[in-house]
Amino acid sequence: FYMYIMLLSIISINSLINQSIKPILTRSFNNLMVINRVNKVFMSTNEVKPELTELSRLEIRVGKIVEVGRHPEADGLYVEKIDLGEPTGPRTIVSGLVQFCTVDRLLNNNVIVLCNLKPRALKGITSNGMVLCTTSKDETKVDPLIPPPDAPIGQLITFEGHLSEPVEPGNRATKAFTKIADGFYVNEQGVATYNGIPFSTPNGPVTSTLIGKIS
Repeated sequence: FYMYIMLLSIISINSLINQSIKPILTRSFNNLMVINRVNKVFMSTNEVKPELTELSRLEIRVGKIVEVGRHPEADGLYVEKIDLGEPTGPRTIVSGLVQFCTVDRLLNNNVIVLCNLKPRALKGITSNGMVLCTTSKDETKVDPLIPPPDAPIGQLITFEGHLSEPVEPGNRATKAFTKIADGFYVNEQGVATYNGIPFSTPNGPVTSTLIGKIS
C-alpha cells in the first residue's frame, strides 16, 4: 500500500513539474527562435555589400624597388625599376622624390604602386605608374606608403565595400584617380585610407611614417 502511495506521489510530482516547466521551456524556445530570426535580419541588413565605384577601377599593388638612380635630365626625379611580380619584369617608374628620400630609403624596399595610370613621358623617360606617398601636413616631408612586412610582391590592395575591377592602363584609370584623389589620406593611427576605409591586404593594412594626404 505504501509503495502504491509513493508511486502516485511521484507521478503527481512529475505531472506538476511538466505542467509548470513545459510552458516555460516552450516560451523560451520560441523566444530563442524569434531572436535568431531577428539576428539574421539584422546581420543581413548590416553587411557591407561591395559596389562598383571609381576606386574599383584602380589597380594598386605591392611592389619592390630593385633599382633606383637619378634622372639624367631632371635633378629632382628618380628613375626606378619596380618589381610587381609581372612576367614582363620590373616596370620603369619616375618619381619626384629626390628632395625627400635618399637612394638607400628606396632601394630594395617595398612600396605601394598605382599601376594603371596612363603611361607618360617625364623628361624623355616613360613612367608606367606611380609610387604612392604621404605628404606631411606642413608639406615639408614626403615618404612612400609602407606595405605589411609579409605582403607578397604583386599583392592587390583592396577596400571594404568596393569591388576590385581594375581597368587597363590609360585615361579611364587616370580620370578615376583624379576624381577621387582627395579621399586618400593617412589617419592619426598611421593607416592609409580612402574616405576612412583602410588600404587592406590579407597581411594587414598599409601604413605610413607620416600623417597627411596620399598622392
